[in-house]
Amino acid sequence: MLIVSFIETRAQLELQAAAREVVERVVTPVAESVPAGQKLTPDQLRRLYKACKPLGYIGSTIDKKFGGAGMSYVDYGLLLEALAGGPVVLGEIVPPRTINYLGNDEQKRRWLPKLFSGDWVSTAAITEPQAGSDMRGFKTTAVLQGDAYVVNGKKRWIKLGGVSDLMTLMVVDTSGGLSRLVLERAVSPWQSVELEAVGIRNLSFAELTFDNVRVPKENLLGDAGAGGEQFHRGIESSRVFVGIQAVGIARHALDIALRYAKDRTAFGRPLAKFQGIQMALADAATRLQSARLLCLNALAILDAGRRAPCDVSMAKLFAVETAIRTCQTAMESMGAWGLAVDAGVERCWRDCCMLTAIDGTANVQRLIIGRELLGVPAFV
Repeated sequence: MLIVSFIETRAQLELQAAAREVVERVVTPVAESVPAGQKLTPDQLRRLYKACKPLGYIGSTIDKKFGGAGMSYVDYGLLLEALAGGPVVLGEIVPPRTINYLGNDEQKRRWLPKLFSGDWVSTAAITEPQAGSDMRGFKTTAVLQGDAYVVNGKKRWIKLGGVSDLMTLMVVDTSGGLSRLVLERAVSPWQSVELEAVGIRNLSFAELTFDNVRVPKENLLGDAGAGGEQFHRGIESSRVFVGIQAVGIARHALDIALRYAKDRTAFGRPLAKFQGIQMALADAATRLQSARLLCLNALAILDAGRRAPCDVSMAKLFAVETAIRTCQTAMESMGAWGLAVDAGVERCWRDCCMLTAIDGTANVQRLIIGRELLGVPAFV
């Protein structure tokens, strides 16, 4: 483990300020235009992508010579943290990084410009009904027949799976190994059914079905059978990004509670003057700051070119669990109004709950930490 001191630069502070301005000017009005119980449409998502593009949201950490934003992991994490304060959980867009990392020159020329422009919505499809972190249990297959792979199987809990134009898909090939394919909906259409969940309700989370879907063989990313290793090398930054998003969501909930404590009076004085309220909010802010620093520390290690499975899992585990606890504290400090939908805090709590499962559950993170500390794996 490496400990990195961290103080935001002026440029990083300006990046976060610009992100918050986009949330207020574009993201919030778009989200508020979506009727309750409905999802953002592809056109609405494209509008958000294009608004966030100048911030580096789509190009992320991809080198500028390939058309990316060339951001550091820390900078991209700070961007996601600031965007997370809005009503749409704008998480990392994974396919551009995957294609840039694994794709050949022709594949990069073919797909990256459309993704970087914001014209295409994309997703990564990995989890299946019977298997998530246990990739040995995957059953979605790809069999090469002539000039195309024929894909059969199901994926579940795929964020934006119902509205994406392109996806990177993890499949089991004929050797029994895992491979990555790129699917364009217009060429290799899949079926999708929306799943309703506790949080992030305005974005598509879908179960996808592939029934003899033909995918051009040139859409294979990297070497056949190497998808599992490729996944583990790329998941570390994604896990920390989820953690720092949780921090951003919880910070928004805490800010609501702080404002409420100053404005609301009880027994002749503001809630802010009650010791119990101050202590609860002070503890919540302290834990949240600790979670934030764990995330930034892990991202700084990745920026140094080092793998950091232990630091990454510590950051994701502690940040998400702390964020949920912070949102609960915010709701409790506000009394009955904290439970109201219009207060905005319960949505933060629900959205943070959704982040517990994305990129590995809390107990999966604990098993990774334990393995790194003890040198002995405890996965069954």
